[in-house]
Amino acid sequence: MNKRQFWTAAWTTPMLALGFVASLAQASTASTANITCNTNASTPTVIASFAEQGKEKDVTILSFLPEYFSPKDAVQNCQNTAKALQTLYKTERASYLTNDKVNAKPVVCVVERRGIGCNHESAQVLFSLGSTVNSSQALYKILGSDFKQAQPPDARTVSRIYSDIKPKSRRWWIF
Repeated sequence: MNKRQFWTAAWTTPMLALGFVASLAQASTASTANITCNTNASTPTVIASFAEQGKEKDVTILSFLPEYFSPKDAVQNCQNTAKALQTLYKTERASYLTNDKVNAKPVVCVVERRGIGCNHESAQVLFSLGSTVNSSQALYKILGSDFKQAQPPDARTVSRIYSDIKPKSRRWWIF
């Protein structure tokens, strides 16, 4: 080993070790999410609360608008959805919110990847909508602003939308 290789190894090894230790420290201080249903407002809303390094941020995921739900159904769907999303988030199975029809009823569900529908074995239906409701448009309207696409879906051409709910890939995840 010549002098140059020795010094390269002498500097590279500690730097790699420092990078590894830093990644472990970062993982231990990673953000945590608490997904709840807020029924204090006039519209029941599923909220994700994130805490990282002493900072807290609330992000609206879904609002159960009165044009789609009765007051009783809005509260029940909000509570059930928050509970399901919290469980899926903890198991890292929450990836996309999407809409579909299951047994001829419009529904909103969580799927692990794009391209699969709510009738897939890995999908979890969160709630159903009225039989005459366009589920793509309804999902777009009830999504929180951090989850919406730039343009609303076209009622004639879009049958299913996918909204990414993986926190690691969202811009609001990083404070």
